[in-house]
Amino acid sequence: MISREMTTELLTKGQTYTRKQLMAMFRKAVPTLTESSFQWTLGRVLKSGDLLRIGYDGYALPSREVHSFYAPLYSEHAERVMKLVDDVYPYVSFTVFETVLMNEFLNHLIAQNTIFISVEKDSSPFVFRALQEAGCGNIMLKPSRNIFNLYWTQDSIVVIDMVSEAPLAKDAPHRITIEKMLVDLYCDKLIAGMYSLAEFPSVLEQSFKKYQVDRVRLLRYARRRNKESEVREMIDSIR
Repeated sequence: MISREMTTELLTKGQTYTRKQLMAMFRKAVPTLTESSFQWTLGRVLKSGDLLRIGYDGYALPSREVHSFYAPLYSEHAERVMKLVDDVYPYVSFTVFETVLMNEFLNHLIAQNTIFISVEKDSSPFVFRALQEAGCGNIMLKPSRNIFNLYWTQDSIVVIDMVSEAPLAKDAPHRITIEKMLVDLYCDKLIAGMYSLAEFPSVLEQSFKKYQVDRVRLLRYARRRNKESEVREMIDSIR
């Protein structure tokens, strides 16, 4: 049987473990440990607070430094746009990001805002049309960088296709997760062109220090965007 004391002895503070890793470590200590016993033990130490769940399939020992869940604070304009799309297309998967959300992490602040709506594939033209008909201002559908630079205005709305396997929030599926935002800041050409990429390592470092960031989800999404090795290298350099 795995005791609470054994849990703290087996694990290292400041390190995040997957369920598979925990199972392997516990079985090494107690070879006769069954799947059901492991599940019961995991539930018990989570309930007692001796182990914390960190995002999707992540577990860690509690520490003095408390990391908050990231909850984006949107502008009124972005909130209205989010509600409009949700009202018109309640079953379409989409997330909203606006560039002023980056100001929490940047040295050179962004004064002029742009709203990006990532929409599940094949639905973006319909969302674009709905926003146009609602008179939401300057709206662009999957623009190239040249078109974006040519037609951009303050509070422009850009509708783009959502990359598959994007990390979404279960309780607030239209609000961007910290993992998706960090990867998009580096991988999306339009978003990356709106701030200095030289600041990205600092953005990563601040995010990991302040918020609960699920490294597994983040790197899985970076892999979908063909940037896993680059993002992984930057994360390893700051931790």
